[in-house]
Order: sequence, then structure tokens, then C-alpha cells
Amino acid sequence: MATIYTETPGNFCEIEAFVKIEIKEIKSIFFSAERVFFYDACSFQRHSNLADKEKRILIKYFKDRGIVIFISRGILMELASDQHKLTEEYIEFFKEMSGAGVNVVIFNEEYLYDILSECFSTNEKINEYLMWAVRTAKSPVSTIEETLNADGKLTSEVMKGKNLKSSDLYQRFFTAVRGNKEHDDNLGEELISICVHILSYLPGVGDGKLCVLTDDKGAVGKIGSMMGRTNPHNRGARIIVFSTPKLVQHMFQEHVEISEAEMINFISQGVSGNIAVMGTTAFDLKVDEKISMTSRELVQKIMEPNGINIIF
Repeated sequence: MATIYTETPGNFCEIEAFVKIEIKEIKSIFFSAERVFFYDACSFQRHSNLADKEKRILIKYFKDRGIVIFISRGILMELASDQHKLTEEYIEFFKEMSGAGVNVVIFNEEYLYDILSECFSTNEKINEYLMWAVRTAKSPVSTIEETLNADGKLTSEVMKGKNLKSSDLYQRFFTAVRGNKEHDDNLGEELISICVHILSYLPGVGDGKLCVLTDDKGAVGKIGSMMGRTNPHNRGARIIVFSTPKLVQHMFQEHVEISEAEMINFISQGVSGNIAVMGTTAFDLKVDEKISMTSRELVQKIMEPNGINIIF
């Protein structure tokens, strides 16, 4: 039986006090944030299950660095899964981030229209960004492709640029694709890719403000290929993609108070066996996509000067 997803978890009321949902407030938060982290479902699940000590270190890092957490509506659907409810671990993670003063936003993808409206005066210009992002992001086998194939009017508008004066194109497009979400598809990651791609073109958004936190190599490939298909002369701000090991290395390099044991616990959470990363070690001349070692060995490499540079 196909999994049926819901846009609003049945127990959403249990996190409502800990998240921002009003677009007016979200716009203000976005523009004033030092960094915006779009959480993928796999990393959110992993980090919500961290032990209390490591979780506090992560949340303090978010707070101290002015990081805002964005949970897109597509990812919220994945977190609720076929049970249509958020787990207690997820609820507690929302609560703890909010309690520490970290802004956590539930971001409906169609809010992109409202944010772009702050910078661009015509619907034609705003809708062009959606058109180019979808053209760049879609693949032959995807929920987005299936949605467009089934809706000629939407295809005409989103793919061919017809009726770009429409003020509800974002609403109709994202509602349609979320309604077609299927089990084990890549829709959440595809929608994150579209979001960061579009937001990267906003005036005042600098390199590194937009980040994606994911431990899914497929998601990294999706974002990387999307940026690669964009002409270098037409790209927006550069986007950072963090895996959990890369984030731990970044925290260590930024002199966050975190011990070797805590880094090991952080990296090994939700993983059995060796940790596989993509990166370079001291004598590598090119990126190695198959670096595999124990979590302890990886942390020791992180702590060693010029020991490893984790790409993902």
C-alpha cells in the first residue's frame, strides 16, 4: 500500500509554540539571520536522537553563531511519515532549540514568493526564478516530473513561462508536488534545492548564508548537479552543504568547546560500522569519495593539523 503523507502532522499542536509559522515574522527572521540552515529529514532524525550533552553543544552552536533553522513543509511531511505524527524525540528537539533561543521556522515552500516580493516588484520577475529553478532541478524520474506530466497547465506556466503574471503560481506548484509525494522519493531534497537556489539570488544574500544540513549523498548530488547546470555567470550566492562529520569538523575549527569523546559520539550517532566520508587527506591530489574509517579514527584526523578536509 502506498504511503499517504500529510502536510500537517496530527500532533503539530505539540510543537506550535516552539516554531515560527507566520510569513511576516519569517521574512524578518530570514533577512536578519547570519546563517540559514535547511535541515534534511535524515540529519534532523539523527540529531534529535543525540545524547543530551552532544545535543546541547549543537544547539548552543546554532545560538552562538546566529543560525536559524528552516524545516521546509516537504521535510516536515517526511518527519511525520506514514504515522502522520512527529515522534517524541522530534518534539523535544524542537522544544530544546526554541528554549535555547534558536529560531526554528516551518517554511512552506510557497513562502518564497513572499520573500522575493520584498526585493522584486513584478510577478513576472518572481515567477521567472521559479521557472529556472524547476527547469534546473527536475530529473526524468521524480515526483516533480510526474506532477508536471499530469498537469498541462502547470507545465505550460512553470516550464514554458506562460502566464508569468500569475500571483499564485508558487502556491499551486508546491501544493501540487507535495500532494504527489511518494514513499522513498527525493521530493524533500528536491524542494530544498529549489528553495536555496532561488533564495541565493536575493540581493544582500552573501556566500555561505544559505546552508543545507543533510547526511544523504543523493541530496548532495541533487544540489551539486543543480548548481553545476547553472551558468557560472548567472549563479547566485554560494551554498554550503554540511554532513554531520563536516559540521563536526567545522565546529572544531571554529573552536567550539567539544571534546574528542563528544565528537565521536556526535559522528557515530545513528551509524553502525565505519564512517564513510568524501574529502582529502594530507597527501591526496584529488578528492577521494571512499574514505572509510572508524568514528574514533575520523575524529583523530579532524583534530590532527592538516589531517583531513571533509567535503561531505
